[in-house]
Amino acid sequence: MNSSQLDTISVKTSDNVTLGYSVAGLGSRLVAQILDNLLAVPLTLVALLLYGAVASVFVTGSEGAGFADAGAGFFAGFVYFGYFFVAEAVTGGKTPGKSAMGLRVIRVDGSAADFGALAVRNVIRVVDVGVVLVGIVIMFFQPQTRRLGDLGAGTIVVRDRAVVSLAAAVAPPPIILRTPDAGPPIDGLDRIGGFERDALRVFLSRPGLSPKLRADLAADIAKRLLDRLGLPPGAPERLWPPELFIERVYLQLVQLYP
Repeated sequence: MNSSQLDTISVKTSDNVTLGYSVAGLGSRLVAQILDNLLAVPLTLVALLLYGAVASVFVTGSEGAGFADAGAGFFAGFVYFGYFFVAEAVTGGKTPGKSAMGLRVIRVDGSAADFGALAVRNVIRVVDVGVVLVGIVIMFFQPQTRRLGDLGAGTIVVRDRAVVSLAAAVAPPPIILRTPDAGPPIDGLDRIGGFERDALRVFLSRPGLSPKLRADLAADIAKRLLDRLGLPPGAPERLWPPELFIERVYLQLVQLYP
């Protein structure tokens, strides 16, 4: 792994492909923790109530009550911290809070956090959470916002990468057309080939252009097309708005070069 910036990491895979990850900030991690606590704390309280109900049946005497109280504390910690470990283990590094914030736990080399790494980071969570503010203080000063559990387990919390399907990755951007009408046949289209057709597609599928810039580009492209086609000065195509002319040339070229 090569760290190019403090807030990003770059990971080179075995296929020599470099993947970039944005490191989760302190704010997003704290919000994720709060969201998880909204689930983990009530779950722990319910577990304690069940534990108390069972203990009251089997425990008698003051000595037994002392053991029951100690067991309750241990059981509460087991449920609370177990919530984070189980959630991350079954979802590949995401708790419900992390999922809501778009975060995931991975190893520092970019691979998925395995069972052992998740176990270590959640065992050390006892220190991060149990010792007042120690986890927050360490994340504040640690360049990649890693707490003790992350440092001990070799993990890091990053912003989850969006899953892109193969179809979405290879699909061309949509054509921006005002009308699907190809209009009357335009003379001289045989002088324009597939390369020019693809260039027109790039223009027509380009989003985000300001109206003025799009109009200027359309006027320039239309002028070049008119010259290339060799249309006479009185040709009706010269009276069409530039972008409409480009659209009709493109639609007719698609028919010639499907």
